[in-house]
Amino acid sequence: VHNAGAPPQAADSVGHGSADRGRWHQRFDTNVAGAVTVIEAFLPRRRGSEAGRSVNVSSTMGSLVERANPDSPYYAMVVPAYQSSKAALNSITIGLSKKLADTDIKVTSVCPGFVQTDLTPINREQAPRTADQAAQVVLTAATLPADAASGTFIDRDGPVAW
Repeated sequence: VHNAGAPPQAADSVGHGSADRGRWHQRFDTNVAGAVTVIEAFLPRRRGSEAGRSVNVSSTMGSLVERANPDSPYYAMVVPAYQSSKAALNSITIGLSKKLADTDIKVTSVCPGFVQTDLTPINREQAPRTADQAAQVVLTAATLPADAASGTFIDRDGPVAW
């Protein structure tokens, strides 16, 4: 389970078009490079497993479909460094699933939802899900059956559009 996370940033007030460069580096270093580092470190052990699973903790905020849909609750959210880093992680999920297509390893992106963690802006009680509740989707992806599809994106309600 690759659960690296740098929180969504507030809208940049310095006048940048999307966010300052430091925020981009921090989000990508953590949310993308951090996950890839862990994936690569543990991949040899997964290759030897009969039921290897690679679970990338992402966010529906990284879904291009949701961000482009005016009817989506994610449409109005504008935190570009975070959103694009999670979209990049989702792309890694697809690529890794293709690279491992001839193995028993399943690769899945999951969105645990808005969770009561230290990443929650302002105070953690404003988030509707506990860590235990959020862990259920991670557990689902980590225990996929052998005949499940690889390279998918899910949340507690099922598939999420990329």
